Amino acid sequence: MIDYPNAILTDSLERELLRQELDYYNEAPLLSLFSWIASGAKAVQNKIVSFVAGVSSDMDAARQEGHKVTAA
Repeated sequence: MIDYPNAILTDSLERELLRQELDYYNEAPLLSLFSWIASGAKAVQNKIVSFVAGVSSDMDAARQEGHKVTAA
């Protein structure tokens, strides 16, 4: 039991407060927002990886053609 000057929190009250807080974070709107942000971040990551792979491939092709290619 935690004793404060104006309040006493019992274990059951503390558990109930934690349960309500967890329920808030597990609500569908918040989860869908985080899911949407994560999918957007993954799409950006995929585009960056694809771009870098394309640039690397283009540089390799240019080197094979005899061009002097440096990454600056």
